[in-house]
Amino acid sequence: MTERISYPWLGEIFPGDYMQEIPYEAYLKDAPEVEKSGNVYDVTDFGAVPGSLHVQTEALQKALDACAQTGGTVYVPEGSYISGTLLMGSHTTLHLAPGASLIASRNIEDLIHPELSHGQDFGEESSGGAFLCVLHAEDVRITGGGTIHGQGEYFVHLPRKLPTMQPVDPVRLPTREEIRQGQINTAPGSIRTAYRERIRYAEDKYGEGKETLRRPSFMVWCYDAKRVEIDHVVLRDSMCWTLHMDRCDAVKIHDLVIDDNRHVANTDGIDLSGCQGVEIRHCFVSCADDGLCLKNTAHTGREMRNVEISECTVVTVMNAFKIGTGTRFPIRHVRVHDCTFMLPDIHPGSVSGISIESCDGSVIEDVEVRNIRMQGVQCPLYVLLNRRNEAGLPYSDDSQDLYWGGAIRNVTVQGITALDCDLPCIVTGYADATRAGAPVRRAIEGLKVEDMTMRYREAEEIVQIPECFEEQLTDYPESNAHGDVDACGIWVRHADGVTIRGLEVTPRRANTRPPVVFLDCNEAEWT
Repeated sequence: MTERISYPWLGEIFPGDYMQEIPYEAYLKDAPEVEKSGNVYDVTDFGAVPGSLHVQTEALQKALDACAQTGGTVYVPEGSYISGTLLMGSHTTLHLAPGASLIASRNIEDLIHPELSHGQDFGEESSGGAFLCVLHAEDVRITGGGTIHGQGEYFVHLPRKLPTMQPVDPVRLPTREEIRQGQINTAPGSIRTAYRERIRYAEDKYGEGKETLRRPSFMVWCYDAKRVEIDHVVLRDSMCWTLHMDRCDAVKIHDLVIDDNRHVANTDGIDLSGCQGVEIRHCFVSCADDGLCLKNTAHTGREMRNVEISECTVVTVMNAFKIGTGTRFPIRHVRVHDCTFMLPDIHPGSVSGISIESCDGSVIEDVEVRNIRMQGVQCPLYVLLNRRNEAGLPYSDDSQDLYWGGAIRNVTVQGITALDCDLPCIVTGYADATRAGAPVRRAIEGLKVEDMTMRYREAEEIVQIPECFEEQLTDYPESNAHGDVDACGIWVRHADGVTIRGLEVTPRRANTRPPVVFLDCNEAEWT
């Protein structure tokens, strides 16, 4: 059977969709050779044919199943192999040789598997399917130097406009009035509109009569797994989230390249949900959505803790490192250091470099982000606490109830160099009142920002400061969705125990705003 194509009119690639100068060799050069001893299952011995246009799910799955019975290595030699959903079992190494590519079928029905329907909410923009899955397994490794390819362009519509290769000038955000009128994503001339019009969505975002396309949720998905290692592989052209580690323990991800179309919606790079004991080191991530993202939604049912990320380069249209959204259970003990966040060739720049958000009840605490270099990132730092309440918990008069949100405390950001930024940093909790009129205040607690250098990209800017800064209590959080604020460096509101030391801001020549503003802050210090 030849490959069936669900949406044959899609798939066109434009200049700017992909990062052109990814140093693959720096990440793949030490890829291990296949083990000669032990149990080695060559997929061609099970009927897989390199270069065939047939969907080869059955042969590939037979090799994986045989390996799961004894433990060992599934070997994929050089060549391309089109497949539907594949399931890896325990004690299995999937070795993709250099020049080998596992390629997802472009037929959505090949990527829906009965074992994937375990009740998780995958979101309205996906079908719940996945390509390569590790479910309820342990001692699993994916390595070898080869590629896993999602063919993501075939599951989304073409963009309204082509990628922008020139800087956006003047720089302006949606005004408060445009936001109130529902024009937050369509305000003419805003940098938010500029990038969103270039994103390829699976649904009809602009009321143009397009059909909703079905697509998988994840390209590589590990759920309820232990001792997982992913290294020396390329993950390319994902159809939605690229690599999702979901309720996994003892995870090592290193020497990995993610090379996605930077305009396919929802293509996060690496997502961690409810994981414990994760090390991510020396990875290159180029994607359209959040690059390195930590979540802890209601389905995990447990605390997320002990995550270390280092020596990574992230190229993204959205947020380079993010905690949130979908934050229901605690996230603690996170370390991010010695990384580069950038968007060097398409415009406008990345939405934010460091984004820490608690919107749905999570307690986020003990987070350290150090020694980060940013280039072409709009907003270097965004920290937000609100009460979006994604789970729809019932109203409570008790201001300590989860209806009113979670907490963000004890966050340290140190040694940040951000060049060619467009927007100030935003740090904000919220203030509200119960239906009876009793005040409710949820503040960011214990934030340290030390040794930060911000240098704006020189351009014309249109800044429209409102008379009143709205709380945005239940809005989806993004740094460019607030409108303008009256600081050019760091704007802090509803925060206690804030220390800012060693901040150097070089604004645009037209700037008239001060570097730092504190609003409703206790024990706040700027030196």
